[in-house]
Amino acid sequence: SVLLAMAGGLLGVGLAFLAVKALRVFGAANIPRLDEIGVDGRVIAFTCLVALVTGIVFGLVPALRASRVDLNETLKEGGRSSDGAGHNKTRRLLVIAEVALSLVLLVGAGLLIRSYGHILNSNPGFNPQNVLSLRLLLPAAKYNKPEAILNFFHRANEKIKEAPGVESVAETYSLPMSTVAFAWEPITIEGYVPKGTQNKVIANTRIVSHEYFRTMGVALRQGRYFTEHDTRGEQETVIVDEAMAQRFWPNENPIGKRLQRDGAANAAERWWTVVGVINDAKQFSTEQEPPITVYYPYEQSLARNMYLVVRTTSDPAAMGPVIARAIQSLDPDLPVFDFRTMDERLSDALARRRLSMLLLGLFAGIALMLAAIGIYGVMAYSVNQRTPEIGIRMALGAQSHDILRLVVRQALVLVSIGIVLGLAGALALTRIMASLVYGISVMDRWTFILTPLLLAGIALLASYLPARRAAKVDPMIALRCE
Repeated sequence: SVLLAMAGGLLGVGLAFLAVKALRVFGAANIPRLDEIGVDGRVIAFTCLVALVTGIVFGLVPALRASRVDLNETLKEGGRSSDGAGHNKTRRLLVIAEVALSLVLLVGAGLLIRSYGHILNSNPGFNPQNVLSLRLLLPAAKYNKPEAILNFFHRANEKIKEAPGVESVAETYSLPMSTVAFAWEPITIEGYVPKGTQNKVIANTRIVSHEYFRTMGVALRQGRYFTEHDTRGEQETVIVDEAMAQRFWPNENPIGKRLQRDGAANAAERWWTVVGVINDAKQFSTEQEPPITVYYPYEQSLARNMYLVVRTTSDPAAMGPVIARAIQSLDPDLPVFDFRTMDERLSDALARRRLSMLLLGLFAGIALMLAAIGIYGVMAYSVNQRTPEIGIRMALGAQSHDILRLVVRQALVLVSIGIVLGLAGALALTRIMASLVYGISVMDRWTFILTPLLLAGIALLASYLPARRAAKVDPMIALRCE
């Protein structure tokens, strides 16, 4: 048993090396220190220790049993089987445990897969297709006046639009699915008094140019988008999302409502007027509900550190060098970096969930395979031990289908008990997974129906093979063995 366990442990280490390489390939770049994951000496030592202990424990138990054999009972059972009833009970308990644990893992993986599907099909509130994003940082020494900053971005927009395949260009201080350069800001809403212990209304702040919503494919619900007339010196305007409009003006028209930026200069004297309402857009993750968000026009809230978003008519990734040359033709010393498509940023936002689903699904698949092997092994061994009994049954008139049904029924009884216990364990697991599930209930009926059916189907197939062999037993050969 120790030799078998050590051989399995070494094989497992070899498979682990391959699995780590696959993890790096399928993992996302934004998972911290993913490239440092590896199989080191400590992992190998731990694996060998576990294999050694497993071989000793699972070899010692049957060895101790064999050394304490009751001779009379063994001789009595010898006519029917060369194995004791206690041994059969232990094997059955192991099969039940394998099935139960497999079901727990399968339910967990099923919930994550279903949840991931809902996230993929959910609307992020913008259209990421054919949109390239990049980042610009204007040096303060060279662009120290508002006019210089505005002039550069106006010229950059015109230059980029001249490139073939460019549909529209816009600036934004922060991007969806990015934790860079976003801000939370206290605001005062005209006529609204915070309730309870809430002292201030805190809103997510986004600074965008007037072409941003069209470039990002954000739908307008009421009012208008920003225009080139929303500039410095004009009426200060804002656009809010539906979440904010429904929270503060549920039965009113939000267009024309006013708010103050408590962090702005002369906040008590400056009011921003709502001119439009856009649909909610996911800002920080695909699973998190959008916060109340206020959009300010870039021309009225200047910043040197900006993202550019460019909608193209062809592959946006291929447009990167063209756009970089267009910008550097205006300022060769300007750093242009962080070129990524919005599809890539959206995919990276799903990386952690995708990795969790991949790992749990892999573990569940291994557990399912082990359960199938366990069921097959126990039933094959049972058929071998019961060959004389099967021969007698067939000599007394039992048909092949009767033997087939007998063996399969025995396996399904074990599997049914394991499934019941596994469902109980899965119900406990759902409490832990509540924060990982999106768009479905942790008691998702399809997961709890299809997973046991899948496990039962695999178990039926695993038991059918030895059952089929039992049904072909020649009674004369079986009785001669007896």
